[in-house]
Amino acid sequence: MTLVLIDRPAEGIARLTLNQPEKRNPIGGAMRDALMPILRDLLADESVRAIVLTGAGGVFCAGGDVSTMKRMTPADGRKRMKSSHPFVRLMAEADKPIVAAVEGFCVGAGAGLAILCDTVVMGESAKFGIPFFKLGLVPDFGLLYNLPRRIGLGPARQLLLHGRMIDAAEAGRLHIADRVVPDADVQKVALDEARSLAQHPSFAFSLAKRMLDTVPPSLDVALEMEAMSQGLAFAGPDVDEGVAAFMEKRKPRF
Repeated sequence: MTLVLIDRPAEGIARLTLNQPEKRNPIGGAMRDALMPILRDLLADESVRAIVLTGAGGVFCAGGDVSTMKRMTPADGRKRMKSSHPFVRLMAEADKPIVAAVEGFCVGAGAGLAILCDTVVMGESAKFGIPFFKLGLVPDFGLLYNLPRRIGLGPARQLLLHGRMIDAAEAGRLHIADRVVPDADVQKVALDEARSLAQHPSFAFSLAKRMLDTVPPSLDVALEMEAMSQGLAFAGPDVDEGVAAFMEKRKPRF
């Protein structure tokens, strides 16, 4: 079975589908090994301006592959976890927009995978949860860092420590999901979001993402980062098109 399906549903958009529905699309070692080179190639492909990430069979991702989990030494456990870190970093540092199209379960490491995306579109019947404690494990896949930065420390603390499952409506209220839509519309809306993000100037977008991913220690440092980023943007080709489009009262074509 091909673990990751690739299609091009619109110009400039690539869609990746986790394809192990009989196991609810676990993001274990085999899936990561299949997904990582594909994602790396798409990020380097100039014809791709945005990526949609979804799961087959009406399920986004039910977390890690529990069938491969067992008691092990601290060194082996650390080695197992560190094997996922290059993929987490690749997602976090992606310089192109990634939109999660979430249907069904989005739990455990699957929740971490969705949080790594720039925009999360969730179907009304989807479920989001971080139930690591049920397995005697600590939340991983970057969740302890990324979730508080996305929704705030207080709400993240409650989700991470209680490990309860929430529905899509609550995920929307907490800003885990950016859009909550009827189940039948998830793929369409995710594609629309990807199209919208793909229209941005790619270089300026990547600079803004880098700044959002950084926590400067002071306003002075933040302003210096802003000046450096804007200086690079002014030196790029997109500013000419942006200014010309503004003056000509038309949409820019980046």
